[in-house]
Amino acid sequence: MGENTSNMPDLRGKPGWKEIEYPEEYRKLQSFVLGDQSADRLVVQYFTRKSDHRFFGKVFFGEATQGPPGHAHGGSMAAVLDEAMGFAAWIAGQTVVAAKITVEYMQMLPVNSVVTVEAWVENIDGRKVMTKGKIYDGDKIFSSSEGLFISIPAEKFGDEAHYLFKVKEQGKT
Repeated sequence: MGENTSNMPDLRGKPGWKEIEYPEEYRKLQSFVLGDQSADRLVVQYFTRKSDHRFFGKVFFGEATQGPPGHAHGGSMAAVLDEAMGFAAWIAGQTVVAAKITVEYMQMLPVNSVVTVEAWVENIDGRKVMTKGKIYDGDKIFSSSEGLFISIPAEKFGDEAHYLFKVKEQGKT
């Protein structure tokens, strides 16, 4: 996804970020955020930072994410934060599902924008995995979030688990 074409946004990462490659089978599962990456919708590419294994994404919020006129729907922003915080937990070795997510909206996010999502694990206490995340562009923060995720046995994810484990392994290198 690192190459920019005329109809797709430029979602290249920054120096020191390692692009996460998703198995085509995972994309076919129609993940809400990663599934249909039409140019008018959400288009996402995820990365880890080699120095500290922090989780990042470059995200394009297309016209189809609109809520208030000309701006992304808060639900689309929450979905991206939910997925990013969950992936941050997976990369930290935790097979999790969300139990509670709070999102604070600071500024309206214009549609047709490419922004960064960043997520990390703040704390692990037994099965409870506390995460944080934010969507921003430079110094401008559009939303921030906190999440409580619960570790569950990997087999609860069914066939999806082995695709997610492939992604998790990439975060370790």
